[in-house]
Amino acid sequence: MKSTSRLARVLGFRPMTVALFTVWLGLGLLSPARASVLMAMDLETLTNSADHVLVGTVEKVESHYLSAASRYIVTDVTVRSERNLLGVPEGTRFVVRKLGGAVGELGQLVHGEASYQVGEQVLLFASERQGAFYAVGMAQGAMHIYRDSAGVRRVGVDLAGAELSGPALAAAPSGRTLDEVVSQVQGYLSRRPTQSQKRSQ
Repeated sequence: MKSTSRLARVLGFRPMTVALFTVWLGLGLLSPARASVLMAMDLETLTNSADHVLVGTVEKVESHYLSAASRYIVTDVTVRSERNLLGVPEGTRFVVRKLGGAVGELGQLVHGEASYQVGEQVLLFASERQGAFYAVGMAQGAMHIYRDSAGVRRVGVDLAGAELSGPALAAAPSGRTLDEVVSQVQGYLSRRPTQSQKRSQ
């Protein structure tokens, strides 16, 4: 088993526990690890922690080693922006990175990390870490958009085997309508200072 605790700290993640499974895909072997426990983040915290916020469709998912000398796998995900909430104009493509993935016969799974499927829509909150963008709060910042039985678009969070903890747990937005969540995000963003305001402070 390879622990990602050091890598997560370097990249600025702050889960209470980070665990990684190393999977030999050809043999079906899975090394043991504890599940991650993430500090729950409410919608206001997600919004205020993000450098970019958008609604978009996942177009491409590509895994590779973090560097030529690294054994850690990361996955770059290309999302086409369809609704710009912060910094990603409609029609442009945005690349967000996640820990874990599969290269050849080796796969690494980080519990609590964001998940993406080609063709799905997501509401993404992304912040920069060491020259790449990652979902804020890991899985919490990459909300999957789905339609309920009445055809209403809602958001959901797939924690990928992790657990949430902390006082913000009850305020998690999962299950709410997309329009409601987007409206609330826009309200939080409208109260954020602009770059010029920040420079003048």
